[in-house]
Amino acid sequence: MKEHRQDEYIFLAFFIIPVIWLALLIAPYSSNGLIHALPSFSTAINHPFDIQWCPQTLKVILISLLLYGIGIMVYLSTRKNYRKTKEYGSARWANAQSVNRQYADPDYFSNKLLSQNVRMGLNGKKHRRNLNTLVIGGSGAGKTRFYCKPNIMQCNTSFVVLDPKGEILRSEGHMLEKEGYVIKVIDLIDMPRSHGYNPFHYIQSDKDILKLITNLIRNTTPKGSQPADPFWEKSETALLEALMLYLYHYAPEDEQNFTMVMEMLTYADVHEDDEAYESPLDELFKQLERTDPGSLALKQYQIYKQAAGKTAKSILISVGVRLAAFNLESVASLTCYDELELETIGSRKTALCAVIPDNDSTFNFLIGMLYTQLFQMLYYQADLEYGGELPVPVHFLMDEFANV
Repeated sequence: MKEHRQDEYIFLAFFIIPVIWLALLIAPYSSNGLIHALPSFSTAINHPFDIQWCPQTLKVILISLLLYGIGIMVYLSTRKNYRKTKEYGSARWANAQSVNRQYADPDYFSNKLLSQNVRMGLNGKKHRRNLNTLVIGGSGAGKTRFYCKPNIMQCNTSFVVLDPKGEILRSEGHMLEKEGYVIKVIDLIDMPRSHGYNPFHYIQSDKDILKLITNLIRNTTPKGSQPADPFWEKSETALLEALMLYLYHYAPEDEQNFTMVMEMLTYADVHEDDEAYESPLDELFKQLERTDPGSLALKQYQIYKQAAGKTAKSILISVGVRLAAFNLESVASLTCYDELELETIGSRKTALCAVIPDNDSTFNFLIGMLYTQLFQMLYYQADLEYGGELPVPVHFLMDEFANV
């Protein structure tokens, strides 16, 4: 359309030459005005090369150009925009070249690969599109082989990879290491070989504890289960908040872990027939009441203690069952210290692989907690430490993410 209009403008400009030529022909006959020169127009045309310069020639040329210009403006202002052969629309499928011209970065390795031939630049400010990608395909369709692995091989961001069976770690781990990446692995298949992950290490404020507990409860609630009375879930939340807040504010750093939460639960004994009975955990919070009566941990524990004996025991059992996995030695060892260094993923090139079994989701709640804390940390760093943008982009590749 633009090329068509450009050709039209050139054509109209070309006609200035014949307008000037005609003005030169009729100028000698216009001494009494252009109106009186019209009868002599045919005579002038019959002698096209009989051009004479006279006093009124310049005036006739200017008037002719003015009239021609007015005619062009009238034409351009009243014409309609016809699209020949496009009466039924002009929509068409884009091709790889046109998409790449609009969205791809000239530097091949500064792109996210969408297919063999289609790319999208990592700098969303240029093309004003987000980089979120949903890949849907059946088993064996090539989601990992033809999407995840090629993007990892770009080596242009930090990577957080959900890796069922450890396939990506085995095939790409050495390559990433050679490219200077720091490799971190949380392995739920072979936990003794995993790096440690302690959720307490990434708690920065009381509200982080509330978010973590909400995520923990959601991820440890069986999928498809009927929603129960919210009283029980809220009561569990109050007790967990009390225990975790106590550890966060008052316990040594080496005791801030879920193993210690489980140990505190063992001291929370309840006698249904003796409302006046005080357990060792009650004594601990009584002491806290004397030293720090405004403590949020104390307030949450007092909410839990408002329950009657039988109800309080049911709450204790519910929390104990929900956190039963932390009684396993392998899980306790995995979560008692931290080696993942999540705070560095946005500032140096890191590949974090979360290896999960594809036939058992018992411990996948740990990955859900990790994602929650990592999202919070990256948002915090980008907004408050780096002016809105991380030094190193972070690419999440969540293969089989429905299992988490």
